[in-house]
Amino acid sequence: MDTQIEIDLGLSQVSDGALAILERTGGATKLPPRLFSGLLDALAAEHLRRFGSLAVEPARLTMSRRELDTDDLWHSLRLLGNWLSYTEEASREDRDLDAACDVIARMWMGMSSALCWANARYDDEPGREIGN
Repeated sequence: MDTQIEIDLGLSQVSDGALAILERTGGATKLPPRLFSGLLDALAAEHLRRFGSLAVEPARLTMSRRELDTDDLWHSLRLLGNWLSYTEEASREDRDLDAACDVIARMWMGMSSALCWANARYDDEPGREIGN
């Protein structure tokens, strides 16, 4: 069984300016610590790749399936949705901001998939109640 969820954020396709936008304080810092840490790891891996590190593969956001928490995933979806809506409104003329918006949308889709997986896993456990 696969124990990791990997989300390709498309970081290899965005400009350095878009990476800088994602690294600014704001939406990302409000994410749950595990997701925020995973995003920082993916951004760091992309910087290493751009600086010529031997890591040739595109940077990915990874999460352990064992550590998925439905409350954290719901919270992440809400925050990413808000971050996405604010970024989308401001990105009309800015290519870097538009690219950052695409990365945020990929994160949102990945969190949505992770929540579906976590809920399916909990449905298999009788007597467990899931809060939102």
